[in-house]
Amino acid sequence: MKAHGKTGLALLLGLALGGGAAADVQLPEISVSAGGDKPKSSLSLQANSLPAAVTVIGREQIERTNVGRDYSDLLRRVPGVNAYNFGQGDIGSPIKMRGFTGTGAHGGDVAIYVDGVPQNIPSANQGGPGMSDLSWLTPDMIERIEVVKGPFSALFGDQNRAGAVNIVTRSAGESSVAGTVGRFATARGSLVHSATADNGATSFLVADVYRTDGYRDNSDALRGTVFAKVSRTFGDAAWALRGSYYRSDWDAPGYLSYDGLKNGTVDSRDRDPNAPPLWGDAERFGLVLTRTPARGEAGLHATAFVERYEKRRANPVGGDPAALNVQNDERTMFGGRLLYNLLFSDRATLAVGTELRADRGEGFNKRRATAGASGRYNSYWDLDLLAYSVFAQGQYRLFDTFKLVGGVRTDVFDYDIENRKLPAASVDYRKSATTPRAGFVWTPQPALDVFANVGEGIRSPAERELSPAGAGNGLLGAAGGQAFPHLRPPKVKAADVGVNAMLGERLKLSAAGYRSKNQREIRETTPGSGVFASIGDTTRDGWEVEAQFFASDALSFYGSFGKVRGRVENPPNAGQKLISGLPEDTWRLGVEYTTPFAGGRLLLNGDAFLLSGAPYYVGAGATPRYSRDYVRYDLRASYERGRWRHTVFGVFQPRRFASEQAGATLDPRPKVDLGLTVSYRF
Repeated sequence: MKAHGKTGLALLLGLALGGGAAADVQLPEISVSAGGDKPKSSLSLQANSLPAAVTVIGREQIERTNVGRDYSDLLRRVPGVNAYNFGQGDIGSPIKMRGFTGTGAHGGDVAIYVDGVPQNIPSANQGGPGMSDLSWLTPDMIERIEVVKGPFSALFGDQNRAGAVNIVTRSAGESSVAGTVGRFATARGSLVHSATADNGATSFLVADVYRTDGYRDNSDALRGTVFAKVSRTFGDAAWALRGSYYRSDWDAPGYLSYDGLKNGTVDSRDRDPNAPPLWGDAERFGLVLTRTPARGEAGLHATAFVERYEKRRANPVGGDPAALNVQNDERTMFGGRLLYNLLFSDRATLAVGTELRADRGEGFNKRRATAGASGRYNSYWDLDLLAYSVFAQGQYRLFDTFKLVGGVRTDVFDYDIENRKLPAASVDYRKSATTPRAGFVWTPQPALDVFANVGEGIRSPAERELSPAGAGNGLLGAAGGQAFPHLRPPKVKAADVGVNAMLGERLKLSAAGYRSKNQREIRETTPGSGVFASIGDTTRDGWEVEAQFFASDALSFYGSFGKVRGRVENPPNAGQKLISGLPEDTWRLGVEYTTPFAGGRLLLNGDAFLLSGAPYYVGAGATPRYSRDYVRYDLRASYERGRWRHTVFGVFQPRRFASEQAGATLDPRPKVDLGLTVSYRF
């Protein structure tokens, strides 16, 4: 074992929380890869019936998790998944799964859906291809989260190379009001209201306001969200209409040099001294209509949606401390999804469907001096993007103990991209990709599942790859430029094998090994050249194991370890064979304890998290550097009595200059962050 692995294990084992058992109190289960309410042998559309490594995070678990400024903290317990916030405002949170670090580091390579609505933005001007921005989503809105590791479900499309995250929002819940205060002038207020009318319609409302001054200089933020949903059953169909509105304004401190922090030329609470104060703002609103069968899963499932998305973000200009690059996305997205689930018998089902998404608007990056706009652009695209697909996924139970699952999906990309900076690079892009997948699950004993999968996933080429904007900044309508309409969607071929087992009545184990080969990845042939081609492959080999032990009805422990190694076959810079930013080892440990106390109920949580072995390169050098091991501890205690709930929580990140983001620059975080929440149910 490497030294950093030993260090990490020692740090994790330093977390020890315990206590006596209380047999009359039921502990909400920590979801593991075999978790959920459907066995893998069942015929179901739910993700946990797939013969794959799946984690289901339920409502009870969501309520017991420390959540900071975004939802990504809810995924910290999932083996093989790393998710975090960059600390630069609401710019999208990366979800890194099974060795994929995100094409643009802001969530690409993982397909994300909320109530059937795709959340990835294939040609985001900010954050890169497939960026996902879920800043509008708060924990009070979420019923459950399904995490499917690997491209093994045909129900998910573009960006489903590492896997998929399917989020289902709540339709009802207990009404409540809550307030949170924390360090750095952090405050949050939330209202949840749910009611059922005489006609059977159920309404559900969430309003949330969040503000903070931030740990670092120039890192304050103010955000508000409103979510409303009305549900009603008509005959054999359950209908729901939801609307959401989100507005956010923030300042961004930028990134600091690791070398500068180490030698003391900058302090961890400083903003970037080489750039003017950075900032950003965003606004998003949308409507979603869904239809599902009122009873069971057989029948028609439908979604229709329309969203307006606007975001600006100021970035520094290298070498010019008085100028900014201001990225803008102004987009209208609309579309829908139809799926019909056929139940042939108690042994076979077939889900067939189609999906459409239109994405229209502008994405541009404008050079701005601190005194005002300069009239020069780094990029400017007018986008008319249409993607549609057909898919099918079938399940057949050959025997009571053996189930086959197979699926196929064809995605078509019909893009018209007008390049206003370099008109000669404008492009009409028409390409499609077909991705099959197949797997099986064998259940020789009721407490044992053995599964295996092969499958393919894709991502669509981004606007900057199909229609490069060229180097530097310039006026609109300049001469030159080259389009690349021949680029095919990069494809991943993956395989895995795994096991889920219940040993006795108290110990759950799950393990999986996997290999992914990423083909036709698109890169600049020479950095800064503006010439893109499908070159080289990347491979990822890894395994993960998780254990959960129920010491009693009140006390539960979990732990997991994941290892992955990734390599670049033909790196743009010679010798840079390792995938930058990919931690080789990931450790997690946690404990939950629930007990009656002083006429109420006490809930205690403790979690420890470690990343180690993340390489990165400086310039064109072939020798990798490694980021410091990143360690985080989360502690949480809640006391419930009557309608009141009081919660104290702490996040501890003790390692100096360590960061979840690997590289020569980082966003320092406080060693200690504390908070208090009081909520009242009515």
